[in-house]
Amino acid sequence: MKKNILILMLVLAFFASGCVNENAQAPQTSPATETESVTDNKSSAAEPADQENSTAEPDKVSDYDISKVDDYMISIEEQSDIIKTSLEQDALTQSDMNSKSQELYELWDNALNYLWSELKRILPEEEFLELQDEQLVWITEKEAAQKEAGSEVEGGSLYPLVVNGRGAAITEERVYEFYEILKQSV
Repeated sequence: MKKNILILMLVLAFFASGCVNENAQAPQTSPATETESVTDNKSSAAEPADQENSTAEPDKVSDYDISKVDDYMISIEEQSDIIKTSLEQDALTQSDMNSKSQELYELWDNALNYLWSELKRILPEEEFLELQDEQLVWITEKEAAQKEAGSEVEGGSLYPLVVNGRGAAITEERVYEFYEILKQSV
């Protein structure tokens, strides 16, 4: 029992510390097809209202409107903060915490997929192919980190919370990496 409480306290501390890059701006999400998806999570999220879901490259990178992505990132951060605050402060059942942690993970996963599609639109093909190779390595490392995080509570009711929490944190970091690449490319 003490071990479970300790693990729960560590998970909550993990969420409380957050992984938000305070210099970045955040949120909302975009559906991605399985062939465009950069992660193993196939769920989708809301796309910015005026953003086309097109993989066609703009005529010029200089014509790219980064403000839409900035607004999107702000929205994602706001949504993430709401979920994290609920996990930290609300009286939730274990099932509710597991569900909220899954929601948080999916939020960041969908943001990752949205930024991936934007990078695909504006990066030169060679740069995008390099990023694609890096992403395959990142996915393997993320999955291994999630598995390791959940190994101590495997089979227990905390397992989804721990694994989702680790996946959300790693994915959130990657979202900010993609966001920086995107901002530097326009």
